[in-house]
Amino acid sequence: MPTELISIGPPTTLLQNVVYALPASRCLLFCDTAATLQQSNTLAFTNNVALTFVDGQSEVAGGFIRSTAGNAVVTLKKA
Repeated sequence: MPTELISIGPPTTLLQNVVYALPASRCLLFCDTAATLQQSNTLAFTNNVALTFVDGQSEVAGGFIRSTAGNAVVTLKKA
C-alpha cells in the first residue's frame, strides 16, 4: 500500500498507526487535540521521536509521521 503524502494547507485526519509522508520542506504542524504523534526518517519507524507541541504546534520537515493514540486532525503550514 503506498504511503499517503500530507498536503500543506488543508486539515488531514491521521488514522491511528497509519504512516504518512511529510513534505520535504520545513513546516509547522498544528494539532488541536492531545494527540501522541511520532516522526521518523524511516518508513519502518525503527528510529522515531515523539513530537513535542508548544501552543498546539510542532516543527516538522520531511520523513514520516504517525499517530499512536487514536486518530488526530493535523494541519501543515509552511514555516
